[in-house]
Amino acid sequence: MADDVDASDLPSMERSFTFNLEVARCHHLRREDAAVLLSLLELEDLAPEDLARTPLARKLMLTVIRRGRAAHARQAEKLAERVGVF
Repeated sequence: MADDVDASDLPSMERSFTFNLEVARCHHLRREDAAVLLSLLELEDLAPEDLARTPLARKLMLTVIRRGRAAHARQAEKLAERVGVF
C-alpha cells in the first residue's frame, strides 16, 4: 500500500524522510532485504546526513549487511561507507 502513496508532495523533507524510513522498517519486518536496501538508497538521495544519524536507518543498513544476499550486502556496505556508518 505504501508504494501507492506519493510522498514527494509532503510539505517538508523531514516528513518525507520519516515516511520513507517507516516504509523501510516495514520491509525489514517482512524480511524483504532488497526492498529495505532500495528504500535506504532513496533516503540517501533525500537526506544522506539524516540517514547517517538516524539509529533506525543505521540498524537497517547493518541488518541488510548481515542477513541480505551477497549482492545486497555489498551494496549496503557501500552505502554505509558513503554515509559514514563504517
